Amino acid sequence: MKTRICIGIWLLLQFGIYGCLDDHTSVGDKELSEITITAEHDTLVAYFGEEFILDHLNVEQSGEELPLSYEWGYGNLKMNGNEIAEYPIRDSLRVISHDPQLRYTFRELGTFGLSLKVENGESIRFKYFVLHIDTEFSEGITVLSRDEAGKGRLSFMKTLTKEEIDAGVEPFFRTDIMETINPGIEMEDVTDMVQANERLLVSSDNTARIYNMDVRTFDVNGMTSFRGTYPTCSFRGFAGISAQNNMYIYSDDESAYVYDYVVDELILTRYFEDVVADAFCMGEKPVFVNYEKSVLYSPRSGGLNESGERFLAFDIHAVCFVGSNLYMVNTMKTMPTQVFLALTNATFSSLSTVKFYPSLEAIKIDRESICVGCSALNCIFYTYDNAVYCWNVTKELPTEPIVTLPDGMEITALSMSADENLLYVGLYEENSVHALKGSLYIYDAKDYNLVKTYPNIADKPLRVIYKKRV
Repeated sequence: MKTRICIGIWLLLQFGIYGCLDDHTSVGDKELSEITITAEHDTLVAYFGEEFILDHLNVEQSGEELPLSYEWGYGNLKMNGNEIAEYPIRDSLRVISHDPQLRYTFRELGTFGLSLKVENGESIRFKYFVLHIDTEFSEGITVLSRDEAGKGRLSFMKTLTKEEIDAGVEPFFRTDIMETINPGIEMEDVTDMVQANERLLVSSDNTARIYNMDVRTFDVNGMTSFRGTYPTCSFRGFAGISAQNNMYIYSDDESAYVYDYVVDELILTRYFEDVVADAFCMGEKPVFVNYEKSVLYSPRSGGLNESGERFLAFDIHAVCFVGSNLYMVNTMKTMPTQVFLALTNATFSSLSTVKFYPSLEAIKIDRESICVGCSALNCIFYTYDNAVYCWNVTKELPTEPIVTLPDGMEITALSMSADENLLYVGLYEENSVHALKGSLYIYDAKDYNLVKTYPNIADKPLRVIYKKRV
């Protein structure tokens, strides 16, 4: 009897199993509704403290339109070379929203991974983005200028994102940076500006002060005057970084000081105590010039490099770096029409002649010329007699300018874009009827054509830089 019952149960189980396997209405044979996510851009920019809205997503389902659930998160970004890693924010994801449209205010700066997870009960899809959280001041052209009383002004034009360009946004200069970001702080007697990694530094002369700012926000974090420690110092300009955080600064007392921009300290190194410098050149290393002795100096560990007697027979007119090469424009003291164009390096350990030739007229470059080296074109742009010249450093000096300005416009600053494709010319119009008499003209560095003008965006321009994102 027990045997018959067991056989009956076994037969029922077998037919039941086969019945389930033959049921074609089961989920196992149903086509799943797959999710696809597309976006106009995979790299996004959000601004610190401002609501970020992402609404250009397209989410589709291949089958039945099922209810969708969303999960937005962001975290530290993992990259595989230039590509996003397979699991880009695996361990640091912070969930920030469950809405289809992301609206969120980020309160930290940097580059992160942004993730979107969408599921409908049958399938799950992930979409990843590179997210730059910046301030509106993170990257762009920055102009330092001063008015007739010496008060400093920062003018800034941000670099537009691809989305902003596609939307037809026009770039413009903001001239109220200090008033907006640092109310109550006035920069006095400003002379120069430089970006040093995450810091933006502005020097002053009579107050011997260095304004130390966060390069991303323009927040002034320090504004120490070093006149009490060094009574004769009066800063004219930044000469360059020698090592680590050490920024050399040239002073009107003909000395070179070292400023640690991380700890906000200034020292006069002992090996510069007896050196007289008339000018400086910023490049691979700081280089200082004594015109009277025709000697070059550069710092090294525990001392100075000196050019010695190599140039004693010459008057030095200009020195400028092109990459790691230091080019010099010299004329013979006993025969000023004899031109010696020389090539050396930052330690003066080598010297070669580029050109040595007699000039039929006085050369059009002097110690007041503003020089800018361009590695991409292997040339030096420089100013002379209110015009801009371009010297191909394999040839003789040019005799004709590439840029001339209308009467009444004075060239006061010269620099290049970060990619060396554009030439920035800062101009001052003393008799202008406008409150801001400074302008910026931008030229193509290859064909010298005028690309864009930004009139009346500054006081008298002292320095124009392309402030890089950090």
